[in-house]
Amino acid sequence: MENSAPARNISGSSSAFLDALRICAALLVLIVHAFNKWFLTKAYRSEWPGEPSHVAVIVFFVLSGYVIGYTTISKNRGAMQYAQARLSRLCSIVIPVILITACIHLFISIVNPEALLKTRGSSVLRYILSSFYLNELWLFSAAPPLNGSLWSLSFEFWYYTVFGLWFFRKPGLKSTLLLILAIVVAGPKIILMMPIWIMGYLAYRLPGPNISPALAWCLIGLTFLSGAVVAAFLPPLPYVIHLKPLYYANQFFTDWVLALFVSFALWLLPNGNGSKVSSKPANLLRKIADLTFPLYVLHFPLIVLWKATIGIQYDNFWQLCAAIVFVLITASVIGYFLEKQRPLWTRFFKWLLTNGRNFFNVSRSDKSTANHE
Repeated sequence: MENSAPARNISGSSSAFLDALRICAALLVLIVHAFNKWFLTKAYRSEWPGEPSHVAVIVFFVLSGYVIGYTTISKNRGAMQYAQARLSRLCSIVIPVILITACIHLFISIVNPEALLKTRGSSVLRYILSSFYLNELWLFSAAPPLNGSLWSLSFEFWYYTVFGLWFFRKPGLKSTLLLILAIVVAGPKIILMMPIWIMGYLAYRLPGPNISPALAWCLIGLTFLSGAVVAAFLPPLPYVIHLKPLYYANQFFTDWVLALFVSFALWLLPNGNGSKVSSKPANLLRKIADLTFPLYVLHFPLIVLWKATIGIQYDNFWQLCAAIVFVLITASVIGYFLEKQRPLWTRFFKWLLTNGRNFFNVSRSDKSTANHE
């Protein structure tokens, strides 16, 4: 098990920067997806360089590796607590959102079925697979069309799983086989994108440069600017996203390059020294950042709900703004309520994991006793 001392401390302006980056990435996804619905002739095409919403997801992946590295190392309480924290965080949002999406789907199918995106196969199966983070295994992609953003949550789940099995591994063949099994089950799409997540982890894990905070912030700004320029001109490589064979992982090489810029910028973040940003603004920023998760997974079903009930006036900028405000308010209210329910999920997974471990230990003990007899 990796149990060495944490590489750095995240606090003050660095913590605020991470929150701001989360907010900007989530807003970018919302704005781009809404814009593409209202301005069809100007919609960003997947074959163009730097598809903004996909770039934002790459930022999320790098951030995830960075933050999970920080929380796992600095607050290491063992594998059970790690699994409990990760499962409660994901499921407290994803499971209710899948149910909400399914209800929106049912409602739209009654009032305006033309607004639904056509898909092959069973929609019910897609919702079930997504509920267990199985919708992106190997070479198929089966997120519900009404909530395609769920693809990245399947990737995240398997990153958490693979990382946890590696970080908390024990000597012996069993731990190695479990890690290999998780990698094999996840399949090539997810594993090809995992270097992006690992870059975020390494950005936290490796000691930062010994430079002044002022110089660090200048370099961070320059790194993000350089990354934006590269994103604007680097074509999707080796394939265009959304299509076979790898769907959202199609441009994995391009994504690796962009992730290098993001992770390098995070590596440059000044090491916290216990100083704090003004408490009220920092707390407000953190609360807003905590709502980016529900916003990310709810924004598209809410956009389609607007289209089905109110209708879209194409090329109408002010209606676009109204729809974005509607999505922001609705997703924030739902997200705030779901966040309040998270302790229930934490207790549920604590009960489930504890009883599962006890059952396994009893079964193993009974088997050992039988063998001795």
